[in-house]
Amino acid sequence: MLKIFKARYVILLACFVFGVTACGKSAEEKVAETLLTDTTGLLRYVPADTPYVFGTLAPPPDEFIDKIEPKLERLLAAYSGMLGAMFAEAEQHEETDPEDLEKIRAVIEEVRSLMSLDGLASAGITRDATAVLYGNGLLPVLRVTLTDANLFDDAITRIEVAAGEQLPVAEVEDTPYRYIEDEDVRAILATVGDELVLTVAPAGLDDAALASLLGLSLPAKNIAQTGRLQEIADEYGYIQEYVGLVDTVRLADTFIDEPSGLDAVLLEMAGYDAAALSDACKTEFRALAAVAPRIVTGYEEVSAETVRSHAAIELREDIAADVGTFVAPVPGLGTIYDGLFAFGMSLKVEAVRSFFDKHVAALQEEPWECEHLADLQEGLFAAREQVLAQPVPPVVYGFHGFLAVVNELKGFDPAKKQPPEEIDASFLLAIDNAQGLLAMGQAMIPQLAELTIEPDGKAHAFELPDTGSGTREAWVALTESAIALSVSEDGETLLPALLDAKSASPPPFFSMGLDGRQYYKLVGDAVRASDDEEMSEEMREAVADVLAAAQRLAPEIERHQIVGGPPARWPAPLAGVQAVNAEARFLDEPTLAGLHERGLGVHVWTVNEPEAVARFAAWGVEGIITDDPVMACRVLEAGVRAADAAPPHRAE
Repeated sequence: MLKIFKARYVILLACFVFGVTACGKSAEEKVAETLLTDTTGLLRYVPADTPYVFGTLAPPPDEFIDKIEPKLERLLAAYSGMLGAMFAEAEQHEETDPEDLEKIRAVIEEVRSLMSLDGLASAGITRDATAVLYGNGLLPVLRVTLTDANLFDDAITRIEVAAGEQLPVAEVEDTPYRYIEDEDVRAILATVGDELVLTVAPAGLDDAALASLLGLSLPAKNIAQTGRLQEIADEYGYIQEYVGLVDTVRLADTFIDEPSGLDAVLLEMAGYDAAALSDACKTEFRALAAVAPRIVTGYEEVSAETVRSHAAIELREDIAADVGTFVAPVPGLGTIYDGLFAFGMSLKVEAVRSFFDKHVAALQEEPWECEHLADLQEGLFAAREQVLAQPVPPVVYGFHGFLAVVNELKGFDPAKKQPPEEIDASFLLAIDNAQGLLAMGQAMIPQLAELTIEPDGKAHAFELPDTGSGTREAWVALTESAIALSVSEDGETLLPALLDAKSASPPPFFSMGLDGRQYYKLVGDAVRASDDEEMSEEMREAVADVLAAAQRLAPEIERHQIVGGPPARWPAPLAGVQAVNAEARFLDEPTLAGLHERGLGVHVWTVNEPEAVARFAAWGVEGIITDDPVMACRVLEAGVRAADAAPPHRAE
């Protein structure tokens, strides 16, 4: 049965959707240089000590909006269609009361009439809207500028009439507001001047506090007067129209210090008492908050061609210095590429391991005393012991990062489950001993072994085994610190350019770029195809071809097929598969024996209980996948010792 929402919740949800749709500029456009310090704009409502704020203080350029509006129109139409489909589904349920159906139909049709650019404009929300989301203490407040508050109020009234039910109305300082109250919480909708205000507050909040929350009384000092957002924009190169801040120290202080104002009411309602915290907890919580005191976000560029956003987690100086050693320059990482998508990361495994060891060791020297941190501390100590017990291969220590650039997937059709006929892509691996890695590859791949490759960045062609696809020729190139592979027709020129490319400065930990049109088309096709769980013969043959090719390239590497659910639902093993990875809760001993009779190895996942490890080992599985390898090794070692200690069998 599809539960029918009360009309009042539908109404408030519609208000919220309309509110968050808005972004743009106010009717009276501000001078760009003063947006973040303008004490007459939306920032005048934001307290100077707010723990978080995100502002859209002016619109994107007109050419950007002109380009995006047709897409937004289609998106709104899609949401409108989804609402219609939801109602059609509700009609199919016999349990649904006909009178409720008529109310829902009327509400949905009224909401759908607003789900277009013209519909939003009829409710006072246009491309000229601006918005700010901020905390009045912990309580969230969203303010959106309207062309005419009366238009918005009229739209909500029409929805109420269609629902046959009105939202409750209250008043503070001669300003009416609609609300929904559920136990101790009140969700509030108001129009103040030509601004929409959405917020959540404890029920029973006094008028003075409500006036502050709705902006009827302004804070003694607002964030525009502090210049904090302007400083962030200057430091990070953000354009002034879009800047955000999360003050983690201020958030922590709310729970550590004696609360005041709206926070005092909220925390009392939640039953939280800061006085119950020990001095040790207060000191250690402050220290933890100071590790990452601030998160900032903003846009570096918004144009008809590019939208470039940025976010930064600011760290304590010594932590930042250590974390800075995690990354290393990776050629081309952070560059915007043409094509379908590009992604990559830089990570020095040895630096991460050293960081973890150093800081947990320091914690062991001076442990936390706060009882609320005891479990976390114990987990860190145990993790350090496990990490140090695991040897790391030298080749992993030399790893610096990678970059993958996919230009095109020719013939790929997720809707028909058709794999790519041809792939145009390049891959780069940054590693200290690139020549050693190449030598390993040449030992496994005969086609590579025939080549003499110097670390000079020049591309060398070699032929791939026949995989049944159109991609047969590949290119490989090498420098002292990186190796690159391409399956592109232009690989001969692409690889030298890729190896010679500069890394962004400072090197990014992770970078990704994509062609939105191509990417979302692929995602949409995949979603539409996701209902059919059966693998097509074409896809099965293609996967089998890939496995066969892998077998020719690296015959010593086992090929496994992962299966889940009951054995009756497992697909037939693909050609070339040597083992099955089965879900632990569905694997029984007869099924295991049957797989062994067919010559297949069996690995089981995910096994985190000692009894289960012992059981599967006794059955004779070839591998056990676990989140706790230390535990599993202990169980298996104990089993070996017990077997060695058992008396020899004697025939009677």
